[in-house]
Amino acid sequence: MNKNEKELEQISTTDKIKAFKALKDAGLKVELSGSGVPTVICASASDMEKELKNVKKILKELRYNGSFGVRGPRKTDQALTEESKENAENKEIEDTAIPA
Repeated sequence: MNKNEKELEQISTTDKIKAFKALKDAGLKVELSGSGVPTVICASASDMEKELKNVKKILKELRYNGSFGVRGPRKTDQALTEESKENAENKEIEDTAIPA
């Protein structure tokens, strides 16, 4: 086993959670994938290159050398966002309605 393989085996879940929190604190939209890898979700696919550089810089400052991801939006992400907007609009209408 070479040195890099040993280092990757020693990356703990707490390191991944620290990376997740650091990215979230930087104002990025982040999720933990099924395997616990912090993944940054970009607003559009064209932003991925720029976000990748930012993520690498943040994780380098943490000395995090584990796996991470950067992905564009999914159709399901957009559906959830649209649903959230509709719920917010409905709440505004309810809040501004005059009680009888």
